[in-house]
Amino acid sequence: MHETAITITDKSNMSIDNNANNLYDDTKYILLVDDEKDILDLFTEYLISNGLKTISFQNRIEALNFLNGNINNCSLIIIDYSMPQMSGFDFIKHIRDIDKNFIIKIILITAYIKNNLVMDKSSNLRIDKIIEKPIPLEKLKDEVKMFNVTNSNI
Repeated sequence: MHETAITITDKSNMSIDNNANNLYDDTKYILLVDDEKDILDLFTEYLISNGLKTISFQNRIEALNFLNGNINNCSLIIIDYSMPQMSGFDFIKHIRDIDKNFIIKIILITAYIKNNLVMDKSSNLRIDKIIEKPIPLEKLKDEVKMFNVTNSNI
């Protein structure tokens, strides 16, 4: 999405406003992060067509940099487990370092759910939902709907 990358080096000034957690606020958005462009485009178009404000990134570093300036408006992150640059768990750890009260909901998408490693690590990071690939669009919509996120009409 953004051409310029800013490295997050100091997270000490970053925090989430606990009073800014109105999930029905139309300024809220879903952050989608997946390195597979076809899947990212499909999920993004589908969620947008269902009335959800969605921002998507193929690159985790760019997603973190964007989130750095827009964290209070993020209600849900949907992220792929296996991507270049950093693991899904490392990405979520960065989020949880800022979001200590677990205000932002996280859905992890993985093809590796049968591996107990995914389930074991997820409990330490407070991942709200783990979904195994492949994901039918209706299932994605139902999972997102369960979190009552953003200006949804689904």
